[in-house]
Amino acid sequence: LADEFYFAQDLLPSITTQQEQQTLRQAIKMLKTRPKTFDDCIEWGRKKYQKYFVNDVRQLMYTYPIDMKTKEGAPFWSLPKRPPTELLFQSSDELDCYFISAAACLRAKVFGIEIPQNARNKEIRELLGKQAEKVSVPNFKPSDEKAKQISSQVNKENENAQEIDVEGEGSVGNQPELEQMKKEFQKLLEEYMATLKEGQQVCYPEEFEKDNDENQHIDYIYAMANLRAKTYKLEHMEWINVKLKAGRIIPALATTTSCVAGLQTIELCKVIAGTEIEHLKNAFLSLAVPIMRLSEPGPPPVTKLLDNLKVTIWDRWVVKTQDSAATNITQVFETLLKTYGLKPRDVFYRSEPVYMENLMSIHGREAEKEETLKKPISDLLDLEEGEEYVDLTITFENPNKKDEILTNTPLVRVHIK
Repeated sequence: LADEFYFAQDLLPSITTQQEQQTLRQAIKMLKTRPKTFDDCIEWGRKKYQKYFVNDVRQLMYTYPIDMKTKEGAPFWSLPKRPPTELLFQSSDELDCYFISAAACLRAKVFGIEIPQNARNKEIRELLGKQAEKVSVPNFKPSDEKAKQISSQVNKENENAQEIDVEGEGSVGNQPELEQMKKEFQKLLEEYMATLKEGQQVCYPEEFEKDNDENQHIDYIYAMANLRAKTYKLEHMEWINVKLKAGRIIPALATTTSCVAGLQTIELCKVIAGTEIEHLKNAFLSLAVPIMRLSEPGPPPVTKLLDNLKVTIWDRWVVKTQDSAATNITQVFETLLKTYGLKPRDVFYRSEPVYMENLMSIHGREAEKEETLKKPISDLLDLEEGEEYVDLTITFENPNKKDEILTNTPLVRVHIK
């Protein structure tokens, strides 16, 4: 998510699929609801509890009442379907406190907010639970629109159908709405980034790690899984058993990864040996079936940037000045404009913004803008000693359409030595 935020201005113009639009919608929601304190994280956790284990249950039972019959006249709620029962949040319930503590701490870490010391202690969990008990949650209102979505999903015979969003994020595919979303996201992102401290990111991804108990990953899975089981009157599972079961996913991932790595290595050896392209192979692998198919690779897709400028995903634009060590952004921009006829705009290094035209053009930041443009790139970035070049992601304005960013432009390799 952090990378998606930073490359937003490059991605926004190319959004076309429903999945991309949904990602944009979620990003807007994330920026709007971002927490500022740990208390906000507790409130978020309490509202999630209300949604998952109260409101969603009420909505499902509103859609399919307990006495509902199928078309054949049989009870709808018959095995294997079980009717859920809503839960009542109580700070005296250890499982409820587990959920609040883990959910609040994970959200805080994602947004770089300090969490309480010894947050996994029983006493701290109970304090967080008592604080969550004071949070005011919105009253449930049944939605006929959500009922139709749930009913439609249940009736689908295709098991691979995309899961619906029961929170109701609105429709996708509406072009005026999409343009409005793009503007809203860009405004929210610029406002938020302007408040960040030096070196601070928009958010920090949490990679799942089952062997570090202090990160509360297993705590969250333990609480979430058992609370869901509780709504369906299923057997409770102990914490250690949850940890063991979650860990069993790792071998399956490791097996697939090793196969993919082996296939990649074979093809790399062919490239090093200078093998003809007819002998290179694409591999389609599924260990579940199991099946593996090999095919000859096709040429890379070509993107037309201008009438006289075409690129592929393998292209890289190189900038090397007479004094590479002193190369600055202004020189890079001038070289790219002269060589390719494109006007550069924003500069990113990995997942971090280096120069953003909109932010630097704000009144009162003229001196900062000038300094950033003239400062050697090697001084702007946190580089390892001895690096001879850096690969930058630079966005370019479309010369034929005002305020539009070109997509699929190559990385720019700038020599700094």
